[in-house]
Amino acid sequence: MYHVLSSIKWDLPMAPPAFFLRPPRYEDASAYCAFIADPDVTVWLEDRCQRPLALPQAQASLVGDAWCRWAIESDGAFVGVTGLEDYDPTRGVARFFIVLGERSVWGKGLGLAVLRAVLSHGFDRLGLRKVTSDYLESNKGSRIIHHRAGFTVEGRARQDRWRRGQWVDRVFLSILSEEFRAAEHGQRPA
Repeated sequence: MYHVLSSIKWDLPMAPPAFFLRPPRYEDASAYCAFIADPDVTVWLEDRCQRPLALPQAQASLVGDAWCRWAIESDGAFVGVTGLEDYDPTRGVARFFIVLGERSVWGKGLGLAVLRAVLSHGFDRLGLRKVTSDYLESNKGSRIIHHRAGFTVEGRARQDRWRRGQWVDRVFLSILSEEFRAAEHGQRPA
């Protein structure tokens, strides 16, 4: 089942660039191919993203069967992809992911704003109880956005991935619905 967040513009005060989450389109695939061909983009992504994609593979990845995936659009351009995957309806859990491929939006608060929008949708509209995520320890941007969004570190897989000539740890995190709601109101959960 493909779940889309359509026609909602998120212009949050904490995120200078305005953005729009929309269903991915076939025409996004050429930009996505360029993102996946950039080693500075893919270095912290899954192992399956460490090789360039052909256009048909990128189209299938973006527009193919998915439960909850959105294209990130900012200033009228496709800048990345985000969503929730690995949905377990019995436990009310899904895993967050994001790929910001357009370098011009890096370091401007867009990743955190997108993460908060996806969490809000997951908890408020999809009724999730918990959202999980993970990142490679050397990825400072991911560490920052997860921390600022209120995620709690649950553990790590030591020396889990080979990146830039060394083994790096994978950090596993989660956030519960009540923790997200408390963080959005500037409170700590009870």
